[in-house]
Amino acid sequence: MKKIVITYSLICLLILYVIEQILMTPYVIKTVIKIPMFTLFPFLIQHYFLKSEFSIKIKKYEQKNILLWSVSVFLIIFAASFSLKPLLDVEAISSDFSNRMMLSNRGMILAGVYTTFVNSFIEEYFFREFIFRSLLKQGWHKPAYIISAAAFAVYHISIFQAWFGIGLMILMLSGLFAGGLILASFVKKTESILSSWIIHVSVDLAIIIFGLWVLGLSG
Repeated sequence: MKKIVITYSLICLLILYVIEQILMTPYVIKTVIKIPMFTLFPFLIQHYFLKSEFSIKIKKYEQKNILLWSVSVFLIIFAASFSLKPLLDVEAISSDFSNRMMLSNRGMILAGVYTTFVNSFIEEYFFREFIFRSLLKQGWHKPAYIISAAAFAVYHISIFQAWFGIGLMILMLSGLFAGGLILASFVKKTESILSSWIIHVSVDLAIIIFGLWVLGLSG
């Protein structure tokens, strides 16, 4: 069963890389393809092959801690984004959005809202519920953390390959790997992806607000 989870995950990451960086598929089409890949098919695999269910509830006494983490993470990511601003190739990022993803200025704003509140949940389901918890339930404790965090980091290469130089790319991947470990630890502790999703939303919200400001779309 572990092989099913790992093989399916690798296939998804490869397909998304081809879609993003080789076929240069527009954002909307990529999103339509990605949603069932990250939700429907993993759910079917979990339900029929792994016989496992997932929870989106967290205990009341854990809610305050999650909220504090979310606010702290938002502030840290927002501050870190500003510190890295001189290293960003804003023109390359803007060009990637308009040419490869085919997003207008309004489209970028809508994509930002979708990314923050919907895509973040889809990613949490795939990386933390499907990969992490599935491997965890099958006795792969340390590998579950490493594999899910590594997949989470590698997945983002297809998104921002054209945005950063090698140095900043390594920094970003390291941060994503560490973030994947932290989010997985919350899922392990609360036994729910709701905790990691709330924190993920705060991360994306900070990045999207900063990104819209840098691209001159904040109003």
